[in-house]
Amino acid sequence: MTSVKQWLCVLTLALMGAWGCSQQETAGPSSADRVKALEVKNTKLEEDFRAVAAARDQLRRKLAAADEQQQQLQKQIDEMQVARHERDEAVKQLSVRTVERDNLVGQLEGFRKSLRDLLGQVEVAIPHDAEPVTTATEEAADSNS
Repeated sequence: MTSVKQWLCVLTLALMGAWGCSQQETAGPSSADRVKALEVKNTKLEEDFRAVAAARDQLRRKLAAADEQQQQLQKQIDEMQVARHERDEAVKQLSVRTVERDNLVGQLEGFRKSLRDLLGQVEVAIPHDAEPVTTATEEAADSNS
């Protein structure tokens, strides 16, 4: 009887195991449902990938445009630096020319003052009572009139 009891126990365990395995399959999703769920998930991931790839491409275009703009701005900065250097050189030349002009104006004033002094000395030296000297052409013009 012991062997019959053993066989009976083994048979009972086998039946209960089969019944438990069948219960687990019906409780969870079936293989077809799981495949469909994975396909939906895969489709969603592919859509997300396309959206991210499109965003990446758009950002690359924006980056290229920003790089181009940055290069243009750098060129403008370089041109402005050249213009600033030229302006500084012009300011230096202007200051040199201004100093030269001021020196020449001072020399002119000194020359003018000297001429006035000389004219004053000449006027002092010339007697005012004497008759003005007339030339022959002035006398002929006076007699014709």
